[in-house]
Amino acid sequence: MAKLKYLLFSFTAATILWQCASIQSPSGGEKDLNPPFVINSFPEQGALNMEPTLIKMEFDEYVKLNNLQKELLISPPLNKSPLMVLKGKKLQLELQEELKPNSTYTFNFGKGIADYHEGNILENYSLVFSTGDELDSLFLKGQVNSCHSATVGENIIVGIYQKEGIDRDSSLFLQKPDYFGMLNKDGTFRIDHIRAGTFELCAFEDVNGNYQYDGSSEQIAFHKNLVNSRDTSNFNLWLFKEEADLKLLDAQVKGNGRIHFTYNKSIDSAQVYSRADLIHKTANDSLFVWALNYPEDSFKVFSYVSAHLDSVMVQLDSLQKQKTKLSIQEKYLRAKSALNVSSNTPILSIDTSKIIILSDSIQIEYSVEFNDFNLFFTFQQQAEQAYNLILQDGAVLSPDENKNDSTNISFYTKDRSALAALKISLETDDDSYFIELLEDDKIIDRIDSGSNLKFSKLLPNSYQLRITMDTDKNGKWSPGNYLKNIQPEKVFYYTEEIKLRANWEFEIDWVL
Repeated sequence: MAKLKYLLFSFTAATILWQCASIQSPSGGEKDLNPPFVINSFPEQGALNMEPTLIKMEFDEYVKLNNLQKELLISPPLNKSPLMVLKGKKLQLELQEELKPNSTYTFNFGKGIADYHEGNILENYSLVFSTGDELDSLFLKGQVNSCHSATVGENIIVGIYQKEGIDRDSSLFLQKPDYFGMLNKDGTFRIDHIRAGTFELCAFEDVNGNYQYDGSSEQIAFHKNLVNSRDTSNFNLWLFKEEADLKLLDAQVKGNGRIHFTYNKSIDSAQVYSRADLIHKTANDSLFVWALNYPEDSFKVFSYVSAHLDSVMVQLDSLQKQKTKLSIQEKYLRAKSALNVSSNTPILSIDTSKIIILSDSIQIEYSVEFNDFNLFFTFQQQAEQAYNLILQDGAVLSPDENKNDSTNISFYTKDRSALAALKISLETDDDSYFIELLEDDKIIDRIDSGSNLKFSKLLPNSYQLRITMDTDKNGKWSPGNYLKNIQPEKVFYYTEEIKLRANWEFEIDWVL
């Protein structure tokens, strides 16, 4: 019996030792996909009559901070950011200033907290408490639209400022909003926990994160009238950039013979003066000037733009010859359209003996007209045909005997069956507008109100549409002005991309 007990003990011990010594795969499990959970906080969620100097939060697992200083949004905003201390599963925020009395505070942590191991984000968790006897429960909601693009973009804050009158002043530039919220991806917003009262409603692009509008460098939207926090309507705002006061940034003579004035914003027109004869053109934020003759070794050129007078001194030895470059905007030539060739320098004269148009290597007849910067060719077009425009060396003469190098420009036409059309059935109460057809944010065509709302002779492709409500009937979009309480002209983007097919007329219903 003793021997049997000994054998049994030895076998059991050997089995245990063998199991301990054997190599086993570690036990696994499903990957943790759950964000951290707040077990408790101080103040507690929805607490009343709290004036904490220290905010505490405890989580159910170890956490890490993802740029919480930037992600943390506090409404009403504080002037100084809290000091943050994280120890394991506990987070403390030490406030650097006293809270306002009888106010409901919301601490929204954005995407600033995640679990330590998997990085699961506790997204948009908010801690709400009141320094008074009750939680403010009113809210404002609405939509922010962009005048400049189909999407609103990032860093947009929607804020409200408690006011009794609508007089516009500098408070928006100098103080943070009393309450604010961030935009959702679809451009909607909702500002919660607001006290009863009347407010100025604004949205602005907060590029530098100071919760204040910094003028024309940032976009702004504002409601024309004061809003009541008991109003549950949807408020629509249009985001735009205000026009800055015109400033000359630079004026100099370029090494290519061009005098270049650069401004801080786009300009539509200009006047130029000098002892020399001049040709000029404007493009975006620039004014380009060329001298046709030189009365002396040096001379001044004056520019007059929007009542803004500037000048530059031109030294004759600073002017150098500039090669004339000729180009077309698009290789597809619409039927019965003139071929428009642009020049980067003024066109003084052309030599038609050095210009030919070829179709299947056969020279065809054409007629040509020109202005200061463009050549316009007309000829008998054939459908579904490739062409070559050849401008030999010296075909185009520019100031100071500048001329073009030999240039070969290819372009083509299409048969009607290879093209598409877009017809728009528009429902709007406005009678002054223009609709633009876009391809990758580039304007392809335009229709004004009162015209047949149809785009024709289009290449099969994907397009976008936008309509500008031309309230002042000046033929272009006009921005607003915050201090003058002038709203921008509204711009609507068609919500879907429009895909056009060959030999097809696509029709859309558009209700504004």
